[in-house]
Amino acid sequence: MSRQHIPLKDITIGTKGWTAKVIVEAKGMMRSSQRSPVKYQRMILRDSEGTKVQATIFESDINKFSDVLTLYKTYYISNAVVKTILPQRRIAKNDYQWHINSKTVVEEVTEECSSISVPPYNFVSFSEFSKYINSDAYVDIIGVLIHAYPPREIPTVNGPQRIQELLLVDQQLIPKILTMWDQFIENECAAIVKNIKTKPIIAAYRIRIVSFNGIFMYIFTVSNGFIYIIIYYISILMTIKKTYLFIF
Repeated sequence: MSRQHIPLKDITIGTKGWTAKVIVEAKGMMRSSQRSPVKYQRMILRDSEGTKVQATIFESDINKFSDVLTLYKTYYISNAVVKTILPQRRIAKNDYQWHINSKTVVEEVTEECSSISVPPYNFVSFSEFSKYINSDAYVDIIGVLIHAYPPREIPTVNGPQRIQELLLVDQQLIPKILTMWDQFIENECAAIVKNIKTKPIIAAYRIRIVSFNGIFMYIFTVSNGFIYIIIYYISILMTIKKTYLFIF
């Protein structure tokens, strides 16, 4: 039976006794802060009106919610800590963020009561990258992983940084390079490489297109550290996947 809840747009620091009904639209892996050993995990939550909020779980609370707050499932959430967020740290278009802790109540919504649809990804074809190159636009991409290059160090204006490059092809068999930076190598990339023999299909959310020596590269934005690699199978790409299983 549906519970009483209010829209995300009405939840601010001063809102008391609220409950929200949201879907987990995106969820990152656990990582450590750049300036401290504190571990955290970020996610994007969305309600039926399309309003989104950035939520973060810290330290031991990450394990508490490891079996809940699953990607694309819907939940009733109450008693999260609501705080303001600086514009440069915003991932969702919202002046507020949530901190989910041991006092936060999370209850999964049954299918009968769920009315929030799974978010559609706006995947950009590799052939359309020229529209977004060296811009501030974020795009979603999908392709089959056919090769993973070893991690290496490159010079940058901020000093040496580690990267690892993944070679993907899309439905048109256009090859492009997805570049993983810093903690993404240890977390998302490590999980991907474990599955490389199966030639997994990779979907990447919120990435930027940059030209390097005439080659398009996918650069993860390091500033907010909120990019996802999702390993899953999609029927429209299965033909490509099977083709490259025989080639590589």
